[in-house]
Amino acid sequence: MPQQPSLPTGPEESPVVRAYLAAVAQHMAMGGLQVSRNWVGPVFTTIGIGAVIKSALNPIELAVCVGYVGEISPATVAGFTRQVDEFARAIRRPSAFAVKGGACAVAALVSERVHPAAFGAVTNKPMSFGTVVVPAVVDLSGRQRVIAQNTPMIGLALWSTVRNKAAGYLPDPRVVLG
Repeated sequence: MPQQPSLPTGPEESPVVRAYLAAVAQHMAMGGLQVSRNWVGPVFTTIGIGAVIKSALNPIELAVCVGYVGEISPATVAGFTRQVDEFARAIRRPSAFAVKGGACAVAALVSERVHPAAFGAVTNKPMSFGTVVVPAVVDLSGRQRVIAQNTPMIGLALWSTVRNKAAGYLPDPRVVLG
């Protein structure tokens, strides 16, 4: 009988990476998000899905996507943010106005190897119509977490809300790892 190929799960995760992703999943579950692991673009990702605004008139979904990669570069940050934007557009639900509601997302990359210029790529940029995506980088070797702090003029309150959600679901690596 032929052996079934195993499903790819991304790069090998070290004990430090596994510990941090477990803490992220626990924070997501405690925050009421539905937690799973799946692919977002080329990155195997821990995903938490919930709602920012639970309204039948204009629902706004929340997706917290935390992916581990071997090394984080500015291009990796930009690419993953675009992939999370596409994912967020796909989870938007119809509103009472016969159009899709909005979606917010956190696009966080985790690694033990982070190119110094990657932190400069962590900025909020308007993405697709109806979505807000806040990028973040977690450097496990340097024990630091950087969440985009700039706020585009349109949607000031929403950007701030998603940034606060990111801070809540992405624990400080110094607390998790010591």
